[in-house]
Amino acid sequence: MKLSRIPVYLSLIILLFALPSCSKKDKTYKIGISQCSSDDWRRKMNEEIEREMMFHPEAEVEIRSADDSNDKQIADIKYFRDNGFDIIIAAPNEAKAITPAIKEAYDAGIPVVTFDRNIEGDSYTARMEVDNVGLGASAARYAGHLFPSGFKAIEIRGLEGSTPARERHEGFLSTLNSQLSTLKATAAADWNQDDAERVADSLLNLYPDVDLIYAHNDRMAIGASKVARRRGLKDVKVIGIDAAPEIGIKAVADGDIDATFIYPTEGHRLVRLALSILKGEEYPKTLNLPLSSAVDKSNADILLLQNESLKEETSKMELLKSQVDDYWSKHSAQTSLLYAMIAALVLFCIFIFVVLRTYWANKKHQEALQAKNAVIERERDKQKELNAQLNDAIQSKLIFFTNVSHDLRTPLTLIAEPVEQLAHASNLTPQQSSLMRIANKNVRILRRLINQILDFRKYENGKLGLHLSEANLAGLIGEWSESFGELARKRRIKFHADIHADEGTPTVAVDVEKMERIFFNIVSNAFKYTPANGSISIHYSNDAEQILFSVADTGQGIPKEDIANIFDRFFQVDKVHPKGSGIGLSLAKAFVELHGGRISVESELGKGTTFTVELPVRHTDEKTEIPDNLLTAADVADELDEVEMPEINPEDTRPLLLVVDDNADIRKMVGQLVGEDYNVISAANGREGVRMAAKYVPDLIVCDVMMPVMDGMECCRRIKEEISTSHIPVLMLTACSMDEQRVEGYDSGADGYLSKPFSSELLKARLRSLLQNRKLLQQALGQLGIRNEKLEIANQGKRASAAAGGGNWPINPGASPGGARKDDIAPEGQAVAPKAQQPPVSSSDRQLAMESEFYAKFLDIVQAELGNPDLNVDSLADRMGLGRSQFYRKIKAITNFSPVELLRDMRLKRGRELLLTTDRSISEVAYAVGFSNPGYFAKCFRTLFGETPSDLRGRL
Repeated sequence: MKLSRIPVYLSLIILLFALPSCSKKDKTYKIGISQCSSDDWRRKMNEEIEREMMFHPEAEVEIRSADDSNDKQIADIKYFRDNGFDIIIAAPNEAKAITPAIKEAYDAGIPVVTFDRNIEGDSYTARMEVDNVGLGASAARYAGHLFPSGFKAIEIRGLEGSTPARERHEGFLSTLNSQLSTLKATAAADWNQDDAERVADSLLNLYPDVDLIYAHNDRMAIGASKVARRRGLKDVKVIGIDAAPEIGIKAVADGDIDATFIYPTEGHRLVRLALSILKGEEYPKTLNLPLSSAVDKSNADILLLQNESLKEETSKMELLKSQVDDYWSKHSAQTSLLYAMIAALVLFCIFIFVVLRTYWANKKHQEALQAKNAVIERERDKQKELNAQLNDAIQSKLIFFTNVSHDLRTPLTLIAEPVEQLAHASNLTPQQSSLMRIANKNVRILRRLINQILDFRKYENGKLGLHLSEANLAGLIGEWSESFGELARKRRIKFHADIHADEGTPTVAVDVEKMERIFFNIVSNAFKYTPANGSISIHYSNDAEQILFSVADTGQGIPKEDIANIFDRFFQVDKVHPKGSGIGLSLAKAFVELHGGRISVESELGKGTTFTVELPVRHTDEKTEIPDNLLTAADVADELDEVEMPEINPEDTRPLLLVVDDNADIRKMVGQLVGEDYNVISAANGREGVRMAAKYVPDLIVCDVMMPVMDGMECCRRIKEEISTSHIPVLMLTACSMDEQRVEGYDSGADGYLSKPFSSELLKARLRSLLQNRKLLQQALGQLGIRNEKLEIANQGKRASAAAGGGNWPINPGASPGGARKDDIAPEGQAVAPKAQQPPVSSSDRQLAMESEFYAKFLDIVQAELGNPDLNVDSLADRMGLGRSQFYRKIKAITNFSPVELLRDMRLKRGRELLLTTDRSISEVAYAVGFSNPGYFAKCFRTLFGETPSDLRGRL
C-alpha cells in the first residue's frame, strides 16, 4: 500500500458508514403559504394546516401573512419563488394587484394553488374555494325568515377588489331582489372592526329605520352591532360571516350579533391538495367546499364546546408528536455514535498500521536523502562555479556593449550632421523633405539612447560624477516647460506648469545638464502615454531645505504589479509593444540619487501617473559655466513631434492602399514611398485596420505583425474571414525572421511577407506583384463563367443563327447570363469543356472558392429578381448583407465591372434569349427582364449587341 493512497481509503470507509444514515432521508417538499391577513378565521386555518402537517413528515410548510398589504404579499410570493419552494398557496389580498405576481411564479414552472380569494385569469394549478355567492344568498334567505313581511337592510362589505367581497354582495343582492326587501346602502370597511364602526355610524345616521345590518365578516358585524346598540337601535338584527370560534360564534353566544354563517377553513384539505400536485397524483382543478348552515343562539354554545374539545385533542397530538420526535432524535444520535465508534476503531487500526509502515519507510527515506544530499552538494558547487562564469560573461557583454556604443557615436555623428542639414534644406521635394525629417527625428532618438546607455554604464561603475553650479532651477524648469508647449498644442493636450519658488533661496546647487535629462525623460514619458484631450501638469516648489517638482498626466496609467519595477533598467510595462528602451527612467533615478534625492511614482490604471522628485537644497562656491539652451522647442519637436505628411486626396482614382502599423513614422514613410502610384490611408492598430478595411474595401493592405490592441495576425485573419474584405491581398511587415511566425501568418491568410528594414523598390515590387496576382485571380474567375461576357454574347449570336437555319448551333434556353452552361457545345464535332472545370490561375484555392461562392449568391439573387424593375444596387447590397460602397468595391474587385453594368447586361442577355425562343412582343420582353421603358430597352440592346430587337426578330 502506498502512503499517498491512505487518505483515499479512509474517505471510502467513512463514506460507507455514512451511507445508512443518508439512505433514511426522504425528499422534503417545501410548501409556501401566503395569507392576505392574520384575522381569526385565518389563524384557525393555520392551526388546521399545522395539525395536518404532523401526518406528512416528507414536507415542511412556511406561512407568511401580508397584513392586508398588496406590496407585502407580492414580496412574500417573490420570496417563495426565489428560495426553492416547490409549491405556492396564496389567498390574494386583491385580485387585480396580486395576479401579476402569481402569474410570474406560475410561468416560472412553480405550481400555484389559490384559496378563499381568486385572481384574474387562469394562471394557477388548482383552486380551493367556497361558493361566496351562495353564502351571500344564504344570508339573505336567513334574513327573510327573520322578517317574513320584508325588511330594509344596509351592507358593510369587505375590501374593494377582493373576490369574496364582490361575490358575497352579488349573492345577497340577487336573493334580496326576489323578496319584499330593499338594500338601502352599502359601503366597504376593509374587513376590520374599526372601519366597520365608522362606516356603520355614517350609514345609521342616514338610515336609522333599517331592520338589518349585513356584514361580510364577523369582526365588521361586531363593530356595526356596537354602533347600533350605542344608538339605542336594539331591534336591528346583525348578521356576519366566518363563524370563527373565538370571534364569530362567541359573539353569537354572547348576544353581540344575531347570527353568523360558517365559512369553512378546511386547512387539511388544502395541504392534501398541495401534496397530491407535488406527488403527481390526480387532483381536481377546482375544489369546491360545501356551505354550512347558520350559527345562532340555538347552536352557538354547542359549537364552542366542540371547538374547545378539538383544541384539547390537538394539544395532545402535538405533545405525542414531540415525544415521538424526541425518541427518533435520541435513536439517531445513538446510531450515529455507534457508527462513529466503529469508524474510530477502524481508523485506529489503520493508524497503527500506517505508523509502523511509516517508520520503515522513513528509515529507507533517510538513507535515500543522505545520498541525494551528497549529489545536491556537488551540484551546488557546480552552480556556484557556473554563476561566477555567468557574471564574468555578463560583465564582458556589458563592456562589449559599452564599447560598441562608443564606436557607434562616431558614425552616428557623421550621419547626424548631414541628415540634419538635409532635413532643413529648401530645395527638396515635399516627399524628400518628409523622409529626411523622419530620418533626422530617429537619428536624434538613437543619439540620446546611446548617451543614456553610456551614462548608465558609468553610473554602475561609480564613475559618473556631478558638476554642481548655482542655478535658478525654477527658471530653468519654466523655460524647459515652454519647450513642450507647441507639442502639447499639436497633440491637443492640456499642458500647465505651476512653479512656486521661495524668493529667499533663488539659486540652488545642481548639475544643470543632468537635471535637464531628468526633466526631459519624465515629461517625454508623460507625452508618450497621454492621449489627445488629456492633460499634463508640472508643479515646482522649493523652500530653504527641499526642492520638489512633479509631473502628473492623465494617461493610461501603470498596473500596480509593475510600479515596483518601473525604475529597473530595461524594464518596460508593455513588453509586447514597448514605446521606449526601458532605460530612461532608470537613468533619471540614477541622476536623482546622485543629487542625494529621491524619485517616486503614484499611478492608477486608466486614470494617470504622477512622478515626484525630491532634492535637498544645497549650495556651492564653485563657478561652473551653465550650458545655454540645453533643451529647446526645436529639440522637442525634432525628437517627439510627428512628421507632417502631404494631404492625400480621398477622391483619387489610383489603387487604394491601407497601411496598418502602430509606428506613425512607418505609416508616413510607406505613404511617401508609394504615394505616386497609390492612394494611401492608414490605421494605428489591428482593430482600427479591420474597421477601415470593411469601410473602404482597399485594393491592397500592408500590415505590421507586432501591434497593440490587435496584432497583425488577428487583423489578417479577420480581414480574410469577412466576405466583404476576403479578396484583398495582405502584405505583412515583420522585424522577425522566424519561420514559425511566417507559417502562422500564412495560416491567417497573408499573401506575402516583407522583413524590416526594407527597400522602397522591394516594397513597390511586392505591391505590384500582389496587384498582378489579383488580376490573374479575376481572370480565373472569368474562366469560371463570371466575366467572360464577349464569349457568351458570341455563343448567343451563333445560337440565334442556328434557330434561323443558318447552321448547326443548338440553342441552350437554360444558359445563365453570366456564362455558358455545361450543356453548351461548339459546332458539330468539336466539344467545349465546361468553363467551371477549367483550373484557376491563382494558387489560392480557398480565396477563389470564397469569391466564387459570393458571386454565385449574387447571381442567384439577380436571377430570382430579374423581372423586378425596382431591383437596384442598394437592394442588392442589402440582400448580400453589405453597405453600398462595400458591395460596389467587392463586385468591382472580383469582376472588374460595376454592379449596375452587370445587372443591365444580364437583363439584356436574358431579353435576347426570350426574343430568340418565345413569341412575346418586344415590349413584353422588356417588361419581363425588368425594363420599365421598352424604348430604353431597345437603346441598351443595340449598344450591347450592335442591333435592335426588331433587327434580331427580322432575321429569324
